Amino acid sequence: MDIYLEFISNHSLLFIALLFVIILLLQSFFSDITRKYKLISPSEAINLINREDAVVIDTRTKDEFKSGHISGAVLMPISEIKDNADALNKYEERPLILYCKSGTRSDEACKTLSKLGRTNVHALSGGIQAWEAASMPLVKK
Repeated sequence: MDIYLEFISNHSLLFIALLFVIILLLQSFFSDITRKYKLISPSEAINLINREDAVVIDTRTKDEFKSGHISGAVLMPISEIKDNADALNKYEERPLILYCKSGTRSDEACKTLSKLGRTNVHALSGGIQAWEAASMPLVKK
């Protein structure tokens, strides 16, 4: 035990960094367990669209949407998700797949919808970048 205390006193910054990394790992682990929505890959998204008639929602800006989006996607920027969540009620029986550029905004949108009581919500892991990396088609209008 004395060896550990001596190590901690001699290398306090290293020990603090270790504690910080452990806390971040635990936070990540518990957020994965408590997440009320599912992260899905592009191939899983295709399966949901084809088999369960999932609704694809683009949470990017209008300009980003025009530069290329998934076919049939509905534009609903992240800033409008909370205020216009009622507009999604017409899709109540269908799964929702939300995406953005890299997955960050769509995660926030999924959290918001989950807090509002929406179930069967999915986030495209990696966003449109992962979609393009998987050589999936985009619509540009």
